[in-house]
Amino acid sequence: MAAMKRDRNPIHYDRAAYFYLLPALVLLAVFTVYPVINTLITSVKLDYRFLTGAFKGFSAGHYLEILRDKTFQRACFNTAFVAFVCAPASLITALATALLLNSIKKFRNFLTTLYYLPQVTNIIAAGMVFALLFNTNFGFINLVLSWFDIDPVPWISGVGIAGSADLYTRSYIRCLFILFVYSLWQGLSLKVILFLSGLQSINLQYYQAAQIDGTSQWNILRKITFPLLSPVTMYVLITSVITALKSYASVVALFGDAYGPIGDNSKMMITIVGYIIDSLDDYLSPGAISKASAAAFILLLIIVILTAVQFYFSKKWVHYK
Repeated sequence: MAAMKRDRNPIHYDRAAYFYLLPALVLLAVFTVYPVINTLITSVKLDYRFLTGAFKGFSAGHYLEILRDKTFQRACFNTAFVAFVCAPASLITALATALLLNSIKKFRNFLTTLYYLPQVTNIIAAGMVFALLFNTNFGFINLVLSWFDIDPVPWISGVGIAGSADLYTRSYIRCLFILFVYSLWQGLSLKVILFLSGLQSINLQYYQAAQIDGTSQWNILRKITFPLLSPVTMYVLITSVITALKSYASVVALFGDAYGPIGDNSKMMITIVGYIIDSLDDYLSPGAISKASAAAFILLLIIVILTAVQFYFSKKWVHYK
């Protein structure tokens, strides 16, 4: 009887739960908590040397230096463009595509497979394909434009922009457009699958009751589909923004490791992750690791704050079944 009473003790179960969670907690502490803390400490070390570990003291000067850096400001703008323009546009397009696929019975599986292909396609390879599509001399986009007697557009070209602010702005807008198109295509794959799965999990009785009442299709979408799909929408939105804030491979695939069109040396399309990696290239120089750590911690703060804001406002529009 005493043994049975001990087994029913909730404290006993709590200890057992912590015991089973211990391996995951250890891995989390070693590979997540410790790196974050170490990055924060390294970011405030003055003239930190990677090989010897020596430094002259602690200072927040690296943060001020980064925030004043024009390249970092450009990286923040490019990253914000991907996170707040490309990601929402991709989400809306994926939702519309999922609604269309959900209404189709024939060839649905085949079309779903086609939309999922970007997810299993190498990012670098896909970026190279898009770079060829927008090539000035032999790209398919300019070939189509030539059918309408439109002159070739220098999509990925920075020739002559160094001495002209107008040419630089035009080239920058064209590069943003290419990044937008690529992000829209690349981001569809998983989002379409998630939205389609969410749509198929909605109980059909809601739609049958709405049809009996004579509810219009728009009101069905607004009152039934969108509210019941809101948990999936929140998940897709949060993961899309986080992924966009960490964007790097897509920019390198499109514009190369110079982060810009051919002929441009200003790192026109650099992102925050690209800025961090560039700072690490000179890791033997005093303070280079600290500068990269400061930029990484700034990115972490941005992700945490934006995620918290999204969770806070999601309480007003997310409806769970």
